[in-house]
Amino acid sequence: MTTETPTTNTASLAPAARRGRSASLVLLLLFTAGGIYAGMRWHTTFERWLMPSAAGDTAAAASAKESGKAADGKKQLWTCGMHPQVIQDHPGDCPICHMKLTPLVTANDAGEPAGGGALGTVVIDPAVVQNMGVRTAVVTEGPLQETVRATAILAEPEPGRRDINLRVSGWIQTLYANTDGMAVKKGDPLFDLYSPDLRLAIEELITARKSADRTGQDAGGSLGQTSAALIAAAELRLQTLGLTAEQIAELGGMEHAPAVVTFFSPIDGHVVEKASVYNGSAVMAGQLVLRLADRSTMWFEARVPEGSIGRVRVGQRAVARVNALPERTFEGEVVFVHPHLDEMTRTALVRMAMPNPDGVLRSAMYAIADIDVGSADPVTLIPREAVIDTGEKQLVFVSTGKGRFEPRNVAIGLSGEQGLVQVRSGLKVGESVVSSGQFLIDSESRLREAIAKFLAEKSSGGAAAAPAAKPPPPAAPIALSPAAQERVDAIVSAYLVLAESLGAVQKDATPLKPDGLVAAVHALHGEVSGPEGKRLVSEAAAAAESLTSKPIDQQREAFKRVSAAVIALIDAMPPSPKVADSLFVLHCPMAKADWLQRKADVANPYYADDMKECGSLVRPVGGAKGAR
Repeated sequence: MTTETPTTNTASLAPAARRGRSASLVLLLLFTAGGIYAGMRWHTTFERWLMPSAAGDTAAAASAKESGKAADGKKQLWTCGMHPQVIQDHPGDCPICHMKLTPLVTANDAGEPAGGGALGTVVIDPAVVQNMGVRTAVVTEGPLQETVRATAILAEPEPGRRDINLRVSGWIQTLYANTDGMAVKKGDPLFDLYSPDLRLAIEELITARKSADRTGQDAGGSLGQTSAALIAAAELRLQTLGLTAEQIAELGGMEHAPAVVTFFSPIDGHVVEKASVYNGSAVMAGQLVLRLADRSTMWFEARVPEGSIGRVRVGQRAVARVNALPERTFEGEVVFVHPHLDEMTRTALVRMAMPNPDGVLRSAMYAIADIDVGSADPVTLIPREAVIDTGEKQLVFVSTGKGRFEPRNVAIGLSGEQGLVQVRSGLKVGESVVSSGQFLIDSESRLREAIAKFLAEKSSGGAAAAPAAKPPPPAAPIALSPAAQERVDAIVSAYLVLAESLGAVQKDATPLKPDGLVAAVHALHGEVSGPEGKRLVSEAAAAAESLTSKPIDQQREAFKRVSAAVIALIDAMPPSPKVADSLFVLHCPMAKADWLQRKADVANPYYADDMKECGSLVRPVGGAKGAR
């Protein structure tokens, strides 16, 4: 048996190997081409979303690099997709993130959108507008509902108090109102008084009337005039001694003066004070026997901070809830605003009168009162969320139809209920403003404005823009008490908890609870004085409260306002050195907002997972080390 060694036919295998490698190569080329096509499609879609007027294919943009013109002959510019504030007239890399710049074509040489429009006007495809979640609200007109909230303490109205003082000496025969707090009605007997002086005065009246009856003389005769004068003098004396006209008329018709005289309650109310008198007690003229109070109306006395007292007026409606009766509300009006502030608390007394028909309200109760300080006259109103506050100005985006959005400077007045604010100028009733998604539009608008300014400089011969004015030097720090210093440190601590949570990788979309920051800011309000300090604290409180009950994506957006308010607050009221020395201010160019954190390593609270390290150090707050 012959054993043959197996041989390999390389000639037959080579083609198969080559066919395998060719197939792999074809698959690789197809995969690469697909990726390139997908990338081109994504890039084109992004350009159409960002700048619909700049739509064009990659090939046309590439051919424009040499000529400096876009495919349609317009001026060619380049920008960074991550940092849209970067705009160049030549290709290259972004100086911030070093990404390749992408071509950008404006609709005209002035940088304005197609069809003209104001500087910064944005044109977006309506379908894209819907995908962006842009919502609009109509500018309306109506009264502004705004309230000032304050804690109040209940008290009996001073005009409703009545002191029962004796004007004659004697003895208490019977004391009917014999218990402190006892309820009495008008006309109820209070006590019987035996008084020789009072009895003598009654006898004089009875005698004068009997004398006039016996004479029978006409009132025009001299004797009749004398009798009338005697009767009038006797009645006047009894009035002076504290008897009512009804009592005097009744007693004067008797044959003899009674041994005791009954005194009656002049009002409906309660006994709020009783002297140490009992049945049989001797009393002197001028002595207080009882003090009564009418509780059909109660005073709600509140202390309103200096920053809000200017909006409170007599006659304004007020609604209160009493801690002891949480299920009920009481309605009344402001009856008095004290003309002076308390120098220690920087508050002014505001008194509200509210009916108490069933007598459930009692003095010294605590209540929360809301004073309606809104405008009674119609004013122009828009949602508060529609306003973009840049720190230098306030603006809104007006929807002019067909995907066009025009930036408009506005002057904002008072803030009201239901999230509405007053517009003093800049808008007309019936116009539509963007109430959601306006920050995306604002980013695009700023890009348009920057392009327009860039082109304007080029067309004027390349003259450089005038240097920006230096910001004014910071105001002198506000002096803080030790208690206020602790409150500021607590605000920073509570803020950092929120910032670090937003800057961390989010495994879920659970909204944050800003209760700690809200409580810390409110605690500081009573510790600072002066209008500037009160203003900063009020703005920080409003910003912190804006985080409440919002999805976490909206909280990230609202956190811009929180950061701006807290940074402004600690610049004016610096935290203690132990807190300030490890505190830094950082800036996010994409969010166009600053934030605070404990160290210089970037942990962006506005984007977190997407761009956690996007940002740059602005400055340390105190003597912080390690700034970069």
